[in-house]
Amino acid sequence: MPSTNLLYFTFSDGQKRLYTNNDGIAQYGTTEILAPEEASYINLFINGILQPHINYQIQKGSLTLLTEEVPSKGVPIIIQFVLINKEL
Repeated sequence: MPSTNLLYFTFSDGQKRLYTNNDGIAQYGTTEILAPEEASYINLFINGILQPHINYQIQKGSLTLLTEEVPSKGVPIIIQFVLINKEL
């Protein structure tokens, strides 16, 4: 079964809750945040820890953190998009 694994990388600035395509770091992966319907699975990792879905919202082009506290400055934020039998 053909599949594609895309990773969006950014780093927390210690203040904001909203991250967009413009915050993505191209040398680490994609700078595009896909719409949920474009991916088979979406996982969010903050500082390497898988986050429950209640902690965030993803829309095309944006990630919103719904937690009370934001990650500390410099903490990596990674969104994994798994596409199974889907074309980019």
